[in-house]
Amino acid sequence: MALRSLPSLRIWLQSTSLLAVVAGYSALLAFGSSLAGAERLERHQRLVEQIRSGLSTGAISLPLPQALGVQAALVPGESRNASPTLSLIDGSYWLTSRSALPSLVASSVLLEVRQNITSSIQSERRDQLLLIAVAGMSLLLVSLLFRVVLWRGLMKPLQSLSDELSRLTADSLGQQSLDPVGQSRELQPIVEAFNQLQSRLAEAWQRERRFVDGVAHELRTPITVISGHAQSLQVELHEASQAKLALIGAEAERLGELVTVMLDLARSDAGRLTLELESLDPELVLLDAYERLQALAPDRLRLAPPFEAEMPRITADAERLQQCLAALVDNALAYSAGKVQLAVSASSDVVTLHVRDQGPGIPEGERAQVLERFVRGSTSIGTRGSGIGLATGKLLMEAMQGELRIGDVPEGGADLQLRFKILAPPPAQ
Repeated sequence: MALRSLPSLRIWLQSTSLLAVVAGYSALLAFGSSLAGAERLERHQRLVEQIRSGLSTGAISLPLPQALGVQAALVPGESRNASPTLSLIDGSYWLTSRSALPSLVASSVLLEVRQNITSSIQSERRDQLLLIAVAGMSLLLVSLLFRVVLWRGLMKPLQSLSDELSRLTADSLGQQSLDPVGQSRELQPIVEAFNQLQSRLAEAWQRERRFVDGVAHELRTPITVISGHAQSLQVELHEASQAKLALIGAEAERLGELVTVMLDLARSDAGRLTLELESLDPELVLLDAYERLQALAPDRLRLAPPFEAEMPRITADAERLQQCLAALVDNALAYSAGKVQLAVSASSDVVTLHVRDQGPGIPEGERAQVLERFVRGSTSIGTRGSGIGLATGKLLMEAMQGELRIGDVPEGGADLQLRFKILAPPPAQ
């Protein structure tokens, strides 16, 4: 079951506060309306009692003067206790009640009293409108004040904490502890817990770094010894054993290359991958790679004709770039059976080094995956490989501000591309 993302804490707190204010004013409006209605009924009951008493003593006679806003009359009916009723007549509100007179209790005549309460209701509505206006102003004021309070008390401290966390790197773990004193009381436990986590991560990171460096150093020596002795024994032993020694030497060399690649991956993860960037001629880079790698497959590796137009220079680490090209050529030779071509092309803002093969290619849906570590594509079934060659090339290209892309050859096959942005136009000749 997928979990829904929580809403913004700031919006949630602000909405809750505004709803609380609205609920408070709504309750106040309802209570005020109920209280005003109860007061009108109480005043009406007192008025009815005064009229009844006056009629009983003869101090009041019917009909009453119209200026009083009260009408009283004797109407036929049975004695009963009924609540006053509110009615609207000709735009005026009248509260009407019927009650029995003590002197006429045995008869079927009731005293009907009608009181004009229009002014009372209008006054109540003016008070309600005033309360609604005050509520609107209060909502606006609360919203503005709450934004300021949330910004200074919550958002700003969280943003400051986020900025401090974003400045932390793998190398600075454990060296730049966050200051809990400068945080709000609610954030201090979080900062202290993060500092403890940072210390544990820094200790584990240092252990892993020492392990990788130590293993890489310890492996290089026996690999070099094995490779050297294998080459020496090839001269001394008979021909039947030379093939086995050649295999031992090749595997030792391959193991050494894997150790180098793994060390580069570890250094990159630790932020310690060093580069020596310089301005390079792409065509000379390809020529150098061709001369280095031709011995791997003299009949298959080809160098494309020089680029016709003037070729812009690129900024890269020469040794690391040769390492990328070697990984791509090795990949192309392993996963294809035809020719492998080295070529260079340029556009208005990009220089691209190509390694094109005539194999089955790499399906578009797998191209992002095969650039990850220890992942091999479906077309690599039945071939040897560790799944880190292309990942290493991607890592080194990103370190040199470049990009490794996978395309298609029109005639069929994969086009592995090392792309460099042109930072400046070529110098004038």
